[in-house]
Amino acid sequence: MNRGWKFMLIPAAAIILWIPLGLAPLAQAQKYELKISVETVPNHPRNMGIELFVQELIKRSGGRLEPKVYHSAELYKDIRVTKALSMGSLQMAFPGQFVLEGSDINAGLTMLPMFFGQPQKVTEQLLDGEFGKTVSHLLEKRLQVKVVGRVFEMGFDHVFTVKKKIARLEDFKGLKIRHAGGAAQVARLKALGAGAVYISWPDVPMSLAQGAIDGVSTTTKSVESAKLHEAGLKYAVETRNFISYYFPMVNLKFWNSLPQDLQKSFLEAYDGVVPKQREIAAREQEMAKEFLKTKGMEFFEPSVEELAQWRKYIMPVQEPLVKELKYDPELVKLAMRALGM
Repeated sequence: MNRGWKFMLIPAAAIILWIPLGLAPLAQAQKYELKISVETVPNHPRNMGIELFVQELIKRSGGRLEPKVYHSAELYKDIRVTKALSMGSLQMAFPGQFVLEGSDINAGLTMLPMFFGQPQKVTEQLLDGEFGKTVSHLLEKRLQVKVVGRVFEMGFDHVFTVKKKIARLEDFKGLKIRHAGGAAQVARLKALGAGAVYISWPDVPMSLAQGAIDGVSTTTKSVESAKLHEAGLKYAVETRNFISYYFPMVNLKFWNSLPQDLQKSFLEAYDGVVPKQREIAAREQEMAKEFLKTKGMEFFEPSVEELAQWRKYIMPVQEPLVKELKYDPELVKLAMRALGM
């Protein structure tokens, strides 16, 4: 072959080889399946926030992240999700602080008696600041997860009952009240004179209907979304036990497998949704209250002074609880300063 032809063929061959190599990453961009498990029902504020996050995540990742939400404990009850996350059989979940106490007791510190009847803003500021970051880092180490941002909120936990209207401290005596988990909840209910019973959320309606429990400690929206008024709940006392919230957790191995640009998209998508989710939660709580009133539920709202008296009554259980369960003393002091104690 003529030498001139050889020199012409070499660049041409290089171009032919270069085209598929250069385009392959664009044509075959890797996609990542993201299974998200949640125990609550689709019209719950946590689920509604997750759906907003999913839409934003798909948009920002250009479809490279493929999230799928499994509602109503279709995959796992909340009490099982941390193990599933740690083992890698689940990519993402939003467990509540009451579930996470078993992994690190400080996750449930805001359920201690000092938060009973307190304004929501105090808890929110703590969670969005150094307190929340410290607790997130502790959970990351214990569970081998990545906490991808600020917590989702649910709202105030109150007490709802079937037969007995609560308007005084004495009215709690002898009642069997279901709680979502956590040592602080047990201690608070016992200090009020009630029996603390743990039952998984999907099993609550039947337990109420069968009389196994006399009431529940939960949020107004949770009562409405699960239709617990149909299971017998008739009375509500707005005790403001604590603020319910959820940590956004991703399995660490899955997180580390994502390219940096997808990690960035993930964090930005989530952070942008947090304020919207909190607005949804506040709105849904108020709407749920109005709806339940139309169904005949009676709400009693203790005054600020009454709540302060009730808080003073249960506070003696806090110090022994802090010592026994080994809450971080510095985090306890930080919370007490924020509460003006």
